[in-house]
Amino acid sequence: MKKNSILNESADKKKNTDLELYYFGTQQCTPNESWGPGIKNQYKLHFVHSGKGYLRSNQREYIITEGQLFACYPDEIVYYRADCEEPWRYSWVAFDGLNSEFYLERAGFSKTNLVSDCPNRPIIENAFNKILATEKSAANKDLSYMGYLYLILASIVDKSSKAMNYSNTKEYVKEAITYIKKNYSQPINISDISANLSLDRKYFSKIFKKELQMSPNEYLINYRLSRACELMETTTLTIAEIAATVGYDNQFSFSRVFKKYKQISPTDYRSRLKPTENS
Repeated sequence: MKKNSILNESADKKKNTDLELYYFGTQQCTPNESWGPGIKNQYKLHFVHSGKGYLRSNQREYIITEGQLFACYPDEIVYYRADCEEPWRYSWVAFDGLNSEFYLERAGFSKTNLVSDCPNRPIIENAFNKILATEKSAANKDLSYMGYLYLILASIVDKSSKAMNYSNTKEYVKEAITYIKKNYSQPINISDISANLSLDRKYFSKIFKKELQMSPNEYLINYRLSRACELMETTTLTIAEIAATVGYDNQFSFSRVFKKYKQISPTDYRSRLKPTENS
């Protein structure tokens, strides 16, 4: 994909409005392709669709990966470069206005913190795609530009402000556990859980592991196996029936996971539960 940069010709250059979109675009960079060192005239927010790269500004360095956002502030010397092996593809919006810095601060950015995870990736990525697809000849293009810019910032503020609050992080994990306990018998996976919480899958896995010191997938497996053990102890269901009850589509998959985590097969586990003749 070549660089595609679009200028908003209707932007108010006086910077006396709440927020004004100046230009936007998207680019698939080549290995080591860079910008700077230089100074931006407006605030600029990038979203990384794929790949990774490097950012340096204000004597700080960042490694940025897929799904993250990074900001550039006006009048700050900035340099960024695509990775040599996995060059990034990113989209950007450049804006200014009376409340530009205020909105970025609400989204968790500052001159000393230029990178953020994207907890609401589907909405933000779609907004970037929509703004890029807006017809330049459309009579309402200026309103569309501003609408999508506000949507991008609002989505980041909504989720990032919650994510910075530890109690809300705990709430996400609590809701995830509740979802697992209600749906473990169905063929759910981590994407289903993160989608239920309206969180990006990678971001969800990160906060879950930080809170419980295990990945959400490990928690799901352990919960299913604990329920399977209870069923083997308290019912006469066959191993195949128990496998289906705790969310596995076949007995072989269930037995393989059970033995990996319990170091014993389901059949042997159940046989150990039977009382001996001398007891």
